[in-house]
Amino acid sequence: MISTSLMSLIICFFAVYVYVNTTEEIVKIVTAGIALLCLFLSIIFAPWTIVLVLVISLLFFQFPLLKY
Repeated sequence: MISTSLMSLIICFFAVYVYVNTTEEIVKIVTAGIALLCLFLSIIFAPWTIVLVLVISLLFFQFPLLKY
C-alpha cells in the first residue's frame, strides 16, 4: 500500500511540475485533473494513521482557504 501511495504521489508531483512549466491551456487542464486524481488516490492508499492525522489536522487547524 505504501508503494502505491508513493507512486501516486510522485505522479501527482510530476503533473504539477508539467502544469507549472507549460503554456498550453489544454495541457494545464489535463495535468490539473491528473494531479487531483493522483492526490486523491494517494490519500486512499495511505495507511489509516496518516489519513487520521490528515483528518485531525483539517478539523483542529484553521486554514484560510476553508473559511467562507
